[in-house]
Amino acid sequence: MIDALRRRVRERDLGAETKLALKMTLGGTIAWWLAVALGAKRPIFAALVPLVAMTGDPFAAVSVSLGRIVGVFAGVGLGIAFAHVAMGSTLRVAIVLLLGTLASVALKVGGRPNIEVPVAALFMLSTAISAVDQFGVQRIWETAIGAGIAIVISALVWPPHPARALARQLDRLRRSLVDDLLTVADDLATGNGNTAARMDEVRANSLDAVREVFALDDAKRALRWSPLRRSDSERVAELGVRINLAARVYRHARALARDVSDIGLRDETLATATRDLADATDRILGGADAREPLARAEAALAAAAHGEAWVVAVQLRQLLADIQAMR
Repeated sequence: MIDALRRRVRERDLGAETKLALKMTLGGTIAWWLAVALGAKRPIFAALVPLVAMTGDPFAAVSVSLGRIVGVFAGVGLGIAFAHVAMGSTLRVAIVLLLGTLASVALKVGGRPNIEVPVAALFMLSTAISAVDQFGVQRIWETAIGAGIAIVISALVWPPHPARALARQLDRLRRSLVDDLLTVADDLATGNGNTAARMDEVRANSLDAVREVFALDDAKRALRWSPLRRSDSERVAELGVRINLAARVYRHARALARDVSDIGLRDETLATATRDLADATDRILGGADAREPLARAEAALAAAAHGEAWVVAVQLRQLLADIQAMR
């Protein structure tokens, strides 16, 4: 329990999360102050927009902020429109929710519904009915102020750091991948059956690796929207190559684990080759020279294998070939 908690804390970027809280506070405060200076009495929407527009996504900066801001504007407009319509409150809310949720799907942010649309519409509806004429116009320009502040702060104050996020994800993938390969190696050496016991975890880790590959486009897009991070483009490209390698190795590791689990094979030569490949993977993903463990693995796998050992040897040779091709 304690170890799991420590691992979860270690995997979180607490520094980035703290900076996000400070950015949201700064954005909301500046927007409120500016709106008050321009004559608003209680500019709640000015302060609200930076809170909903900013995000802790390491691959989202101004692009996501803009999407969320569009959602707020759409919600405000929807709320103002239906505040003028004479109908029962429950029916009004039902229609606003229906239209707002449909709009949230059309205005997706990061592949997810833009929930700011129905939220802003309901908020607007609940507060605008009593003074809709002046309230509507005021809330629109308040929202514009909050939007402008959110965009500036998202882009210039501690903008998301794709390179650092990718490095953390790669380090997590590297640790889990090496651990899974060493589990297979121990099973091959001792027949302890631990591979079968953790197959679900191996599959989940393999899928996580694929998801990290899909996130690479988001990281590159974040660089385009973050003027202070564009110098990291080469670093992001380099990390992308390693994450792609980790995903390919995990594909082999999953197949290898499945075969070892099903066959129940014990073979010290294949166990040694698996350990060498785990060492090589660890070195390459960490940016170190892996020629020595790769040479040992290649020599061990050069020997002929027969029967059930042949099945595992084929998987290891494919793994070796992929690592050699991409190192």
